[in-house]
Parts: sequence; C-alpha cells; structure tokens
Amino acid sequence: MPAEKGAQLIADDILKEAKEKAAGIIRAAKKEARTLLDAARFGAKEEEERETKEARARGKHVYDEVLAEGRMRAKREVLRKREELINEVFREVEKKLRAHASSKKYEKDIVRIVAAACKKLGSDDVVIRASRQDLKLLEESKDQITRELGEGKKTVKVSLGEPIQTIGGVKIGTSDGRVEIDETFEGRMRREFEGLRVKVAKVLFEGSR
Repeated sequence: MPAEKGAQLIADDILKEAKEKAAGIIRAAKKEARTLLDAARFGAKEEEERETKEARARGKHVYDEVLAEGRMRAKREVLRKREELINEVFREVEKKLRAHASSKKYEKDIVRIVAAACKKLGSDDVVIRASRQDLKLLEESKDQITRELGEGKKTVKVSLGEPIQTIGGVKIGTSDGRVEIDETFEGRMRREFEGLRVKVAKVLFEGSR
C-alpha cells in the first residue's frame, strides 16, 4: 500500500473517532440545555405572562450557551486529533533523519552539506561545528573540503570547532564568530516548519471534512 494511502487511512480513522466524540459532546450539550430550558418553563407556569416570557427567554439563552460550548468543545477535539497526527509525522521524520545520519550515504552527504554552507558563507576562514561523530568524519575529509572550496583560485582555511548537540548537519561560521549559518537538520526543520506543516496537513487531510 502506498505511504500516502496508508497515511490517509490513518487520518480518516482518527478523524472519524474525533468526530464521533464531537457528536457525543454536542448530544450531551443539547440534552443538558433542554433540561435547563424545560426547568425554566416549568418554574414559570404560575407566574404572570411577562415573567413566563422572561423565563423562556432566559432558558433559551442558557440553551444557546450550553450548545455553543458543546460545539466548541467538539471542534477543539477534532483539531487536537489532527494536531496529534501531524506531530506523529514529524516524530517519524526525526527517526528517519537519525537513521540516515548513521548511514554510509550520510558520510558523503555531510561533505556536500559543508561545502555548500561554506560557499554560502563566502568567507576564506571558516569554522565547522557538528556532532562529535560528524567531526570525526569531517576531520578525515578536511582536505577534500578545502580543495572543493578553493576551486584552484583561492585558499580557504577550514577549522573544526567544538562539538554540538544535533542529529546531523553542521553549523558553519566565520572565525571571528560574527556570522554563522545553521545547516543542522534541526535548524532547517525550524526554518521550514510552517511550510512543511502545511504540506503534511494537506497530504493527511486532503478531502477530509
């Protein structure tokens, strides 16, 4: 089964459960509201016509308030379920990134990430910060990175800084620390989170009501 189809089925199940719960909330709210409205009408039987109308109006007001609250609670429940599913997708993404950071392919990717970030920085004296594991990989590839950055026209000094806590990727900065580019997995996720979240929601809930 395609991943998109599986995700849609999971989304449909979760939303079905949320909507059933929402329907139950609204039914309970209506029942409570009707009870309050009936009580107001009963208590007004012995009163004058004016007081009867006022009692009915108060009962109707209570009915509307209770029903509106029930609908709001139902809507919040559906939104909470949707948010849970989106967050679960991002947790799965994080797991896949961790797995990728331990793969052979990543050993080549990290060099490419560093070279691209250094070129973006545009400095001839750069400091690379990464996880302790990645710094070891970069130490072995330091000459290759320097050659790629030099392009036969200039010499770029590449230094390795202190290790940082990250799943993968690097932070590239100038030697004076004034400018730094965050190309860690977490940094890119933070920058692109809103756009990614919209795309995830569209994939999961396209066509959901």
